Amino acid sequence: MTTTPPVRDAAPPTAAEQPVPEAQRTTPRDAFRAVHCGDGLVRCPWALGSAGALADHDTDWGTPPADAHEHFAALTLELVDSGLARWSQSARHGSWYLHMAELRPERLALFDDDDVEDLLVNAELIRNRAKIEAVIHNARVCRQWDVPQWLRVFEEAEVPPTAEPPGNALDLPDSTAASRRLSQVLRSRGIVLVGPVSAQRWLQRIGRAPGHVAGCHRLPAAAPA
Repeated sequence: MTTTPPVRDAAPPTAAEQPVPEAQRTTPRDAFRAVHCGDGLVRCPWALGSAGALADHDTDWGTPPADAHEHFAALTLELVDSGLARWSQSARHGSWYLHMAELRPERLALFDDDDVEDLLVNAELIRNRAKIEAVIHNARVCRQWDVPQWLRVFEEAEVPPTAEPPGNALDLPDSTAASRRLSQVLRSRGIVLVGPVSAQRWLQRIGRAPGHVAGCHRLPAAAPA
């Protein structure tokens, strides 16, 4: 005699099997939005890449220069970081100030060939002769520039007012039409080794172009992420 096995109720779906409500679904792009950190602050996602990146993000990135020296210093940091993995050199920024006359153009302009040779054996710096010589050259070009002269560079390049921050770091461009014009204007003034990408990052570093994402605590008025 054949018996029929009893019918058992199906096991309820596990948490992994439960359908995710549409409002809670994420995409790979969501990894590039502002991040809620353990200290209670909301930051750009790249700030968590290293201790140097975090310090740069929280203290310098997106800060308007207070004087002509800070314009030059910000431009120099983007020059020496150019061509390298983004944010990988942030921890070295203090060393450039320490070993290159606090990045003050009037003092850097006095550096000579012996100073260059000393810098090239300094393990705390990026030992790239072209970059070091470009920094000194640029210092000689703009050592007497004041803030109005720096601002005229932006005017000549037709740099627009700062736009609203994007909600996603992927929407921060590497270069723009304005940064391409700015690179050309700087070159016409004698500044070397600053291409459109470095020019764009300089604009972001000094708050002339969006450099943070919406929701970041470093924005003057944080918008919802």
